[in-house]
Amino acid sequence: MAYLRRWVRKNSRILGIGIFILTLILNSVFEFPRLWGQIPLGWIISVALIVVLNLHFAPHYLAKITLWIQKKCGYNLPDKENYICKNDYILPFTGKWCVWAGGIIKELSMDWDEAGDRFIYYFVILDEVGNYFKSDNPTIENNLCFGKDILAVADGVVIKVCNKHSDYSDTKDDGIVDYAGSWDIVGNHIIIQQSKNEYSCVGNLMRDSITVKVGDKVKQGNIIAKCGNSGYATETPCLYFNLLSSKSFYLSKSLPIAFVNIKADDSIAYNLAYKNEGAKRPSTQGNLETIGNKAYIGRGRENL
Repeated sequence: MAYLRRWVRKNSRILGIGIFILTLILNSVFEFPRLWGQIPLGWIISVALIVVLNLHFAPHYLAKITLWIQKKCGYNLPDKENYICKNDYILPFTGKWCVWAGGIIKELSMDWDEAGDRFIYYFVILDEVGNYFKSDNPTIENNLCFGKDILAVADGVVIKVCNKHSDYSDTKDDGIVDYAGSWDIVGNHIIIQQSKNEYSCVGNLMRDSITVKVGDKVKQGNIIAKCGNSGYATETPCLYFNLLSSKSFYLSKSLPIAFVNIKADDSIAYNLAYKNEGAKRPSTQGNLETIGNKAYIGRGRENL
């Protein structure tokens, strides 16, 4: 069933066009029943099927419409100049990881103009020459971060747990929400409420590794899951992290976060992350900013 869902969602637009053309042919050849004496029933069925097939895009489009309205009303998206975190956050892991993608300035951001994606991070583990596998055999089991413990970044209450996606063992080349087979585009994930308007989200987690459930109270540093490969957005295991403004994954704003008590250095990930992107690397300016015991980090930095 999961494969069927992925196929339908990957081909939903083509299916919609096909249904429309088929309905046109059928209405021309056969005398379909009519509603209210005017509209052929076939057209009603056609439109309904097209809507159902594309429902998985609804949250994405709803978020875009909401943001457009807010901007017209003078709303500015959060950034480090107008938003300071209410809580002290640690990194969601121990050991030496690096920022594969993400940052707190436009040049390093995953998608600066998308409200929910502005400050997304993807963390990976690389060896000294930039490999993220233990050997020449590129299986998820040999990935350096697959199966590593993931921690709660601050005290809070678990409000959402998703644990229904398998860890994909091949290159994930499907488009948006095609791999996951649901609206949970980050695969297996946990959302924890730290305060009224701050919710941490960790994703791409290993299936059946999650140790918490909805309603659980967690302490900063508690092990809550293991790193996996269950989301669609990356080809190999890594950790997705985002600080959200609400519990709604799609309607939240991504918030800038300064992590406490970390040291960061340049990482080989900065060059590797752009290797296959076909884009010029932006300046590394802005991928580290220390304020007291906190630090904003960006693509190409690794914690020591």
